[in-house]
Amino acid sequence: MTLGFRQDVSQELSSEIQEMCLKAEEMLQIAREAFRRQDSGRLGRARQLGREIHEQEKKLTQRLPGKFAAAPDLGVEASYSYLPLHLERIGDNNESLVLAIQTTIKDGIPFSERAMKEIDTLFEKIIELVGCMRDAIATRNKVLIRHILKEGPTYERCISEFAVSHQERLIEGLCAPKASSMYLALLDYLKGIESHVRQMAQKLG
Repeated sequence: MTLGFRQDVSQELSSEIQEMCLKAEEMLQIAREAFRRQDSGRLGRARQLGREIHEQEKKLTQRLPGKFAAAPDLGVEASYSYLPLHLERIGDNNESLVLAIQTTIKDGIPFSERAMKEIDTLFEKIIELVGCMRDAIATRNKVLIRHILKEGPTYERCISEFAVSHQERLIEGLCAPKASSMYLALLDYLKGIESHVRQMAQKLG
């Protein structure tokens, strides 16, 4: 097994997984902008990216066993075999997020200024974490991995706090039930994305 061959396989896997991360990141950016502006104009692009992520996951997962059989001494790169599945799950949550936002816009479901700000805050952070994962795969930077592992639980706690506060507002009659249901769904999808990003970091750590 030549060093050049191992490097080629490693680089190929890294590049393809980085591309999947980039698409997931773009999906989130489009969804965030659509939510902020209440404009569904670019959500079609987000759905296309979701389909591409699913297709890449299938192709990459089919090829990975052969890659590792041909290069059994890849070492740390073997952890890459777990990443496409997590990215597909991130894509699933992203697609659900896009659909929820599209429904919100189409049906004119009202969100309070506070709820809009909370969702936007969560979007901003998860986009950062997905970007960190993409960079970590490219550079093998352990600092980025540790950052994701540290920030993940904080993100999860933030979502839990937002959910509790929201439930209190609902009880007080400050939020419409239909808006409440959609708000909690958005929290759930964002939480799912973070969970899979963190699992990716754990496998690379």
